[in-house]
Amino acid sequence: MKILLNNKEVSLPQGSTLHELLLQENITLLNVAVAVNNTLVLRDKWATTMLNEGDNVVAITAAYGG
Repeated sequence: MKILLNNKEVSLPQGSTLHELLLQENITLLNVAVAVNNTLVLRDKWATTMLNEGDNVVAITAAYGG
C-alpha cells in the first residue's frame, strides 16, 4: 500500500503499523512526535496503530539549540 510520510510517497506491506513504518524509514524513535491524518498518536500506541492506503503521516523530530 502507499501512504504519505512527510509529503513523500512511501510503499509498505498491507497491514503495517505505524511503528513498522518508522523502522522501515529509519526514523529515530526518540524525541519524535507522530501524527496520522492530523491526529497525534502517542508513543505507546505506535505498535497497534494500523495504517491504511492513503494515510498521511507526519513525523517531527525535536531539534536542540537556539
